[in-house]
Amino acid sequence: MPVSVTLPTTQHRFCASLFAIAKANKTTMASTSNSGGAFTTIQERVTFEKEIKKSKFIAIAGPIANEKSAMSFLSQVRDPRATHNCWAYKVGDQYRSNDDGEPSGTAGKPIQTAIDSSGIDRVMVVVIRLIFTL
Repeated sequence: MPVSVTLPTTQHRFCASLFAIAKANKTTMASTSNSGGAFTTIQERVTFEKEIKKSKFIAIAGPIANEKSAMSFLSQVRDPRATHNCWAYKVGDQYRSNDDGEPSGTAGKPIQTAIDSSGIDRVMVVVIRLIFTL
């Protein structure tokens, strides 16, 4: 079932699209009852790309178990050529986000909100912005 979320920022739209892809493909979803009760997460990495004006945005979501695996995931997908590698993750009641140089509260927090509204747990989303140069 696709996620229907109206979101005001680019990061929101990418995360909503990303979660719609993940939810539409039920093979990427898993409910688990490890310590901490049942939860729904994605089983594998999901990527969504979109070009807007002179920028390419790449949203990547992946399953994580804890903060350490979140930071490992970030180091794997982070693009050093990007102007921004904004991110957020959720593990149970633990959330973290980062705007990576975007104006405060305009990138990481919207990604975090999209994660929360998706109902998916133990997930990290990184939105990468690459600017095209001529």
